[in-house]
Amino acid sequence: MATAAFAFALASGAAAPRTAHAFCRTMTERAPADYDAVANGGCFAKGVPLFWRNSCVSYNIQQSASRKVSYEDASNLLSTAFTRWTGATCPTNGEGRSRASIDVRDLGPVECAKVEYAKNGLPNVNVVVFRDDKWDYGPQVLGLTTVSFDKETGELFGADMEINMVNMQPIALRDPVPSNAYDFLSVVTHEAGHFLGMGHSDQPEATMFARYDPGTTRMRILTDDDVNGICTVYRPDGDRAVLNGKVTAAPQCDPTPRGGFTRTCDDAPESCAVPEGLPSRGTSGLAAFVVVLGGALVARRRRPRR
Repeated sequence: MATAAFAFALASGAAAPRTAHAFCRTMTERAPADYDAVANGGCFAKGVPLFWRNSCVSYNIQQSASRKVSYEDASNLLSTAFTRWTGATCPTNGEGRSRASIDVRDLGPVECAKVEYAKNGLPNVNVVVFRDDKWDYGPQVLGLTTVSFDKETGELFGADMEINMVNMQPIALRDPVPSNAYDFLSVVTHEAGHFLGMGHSDQPEATMFARYDPGTTRMRILTDDDVNGICTVYRPDGDRAVLNGKVTAAPQCDPTPRGGFTRTCDDAPESCAVPEGLPSRGTSGLAAFVVVLGGALVARRRRPRR
């Protein structure tokens, strides 16, 4: 199994408005560490696009949550974030509008706080973890979502979300959001997009834009670019958009993670995911090669006042 990951961070400067481009999807090929959808004129498009085949998936929040965010607040705000995506209203060829055909279920608190994917039919958990004491991905990175998938088909097998509570200070859980604060809901709405297979957009106003301005809340609300993305991947008719415009039908809802559900971590070292920018590693344990990628939000550097 090979592994990698995505980051959401502080931006180092304002992006100029651009002509509208299509939304971006996460691909099976790993984008270069310095790839910027704005500077490079569009999405990184090498490999196969990712998608959840099932009509519903699940996540769990690490039971201790954070010293800065209670479990109750984390549960409520993450539910809101995922609902922004799963409740997206999609066009249906002149026959009214319907929602995207993907649902996300919170299965409750878990003990596990590790980013990992257990292979060979072992049980799994898609966990949301708050890093209060140590953050290994750089102070500008606010959140990191790691996803595992079949390299040949792009089918997602698992996803884990990490939130940087070390550097994200002060953090805002309710309105109004102070001008120097980090809006928790904006950050997790972006990471929820990665969880569902969306990549970084080249549209500065989009929820899936890679950089965040402290004090802003616009990433809470999906733009047309974001809605177009989720509705294209998870079509209202239940089909999934896969490679080269082909589609595959989603089975009935079963939020159980691949291999079954566990509230504890697997101790096998080969199951652990590796963040983007570190060497990937693999085994031949699966008939179809499994890869893990990740996505993150970067915070813009605050500009000094003149």
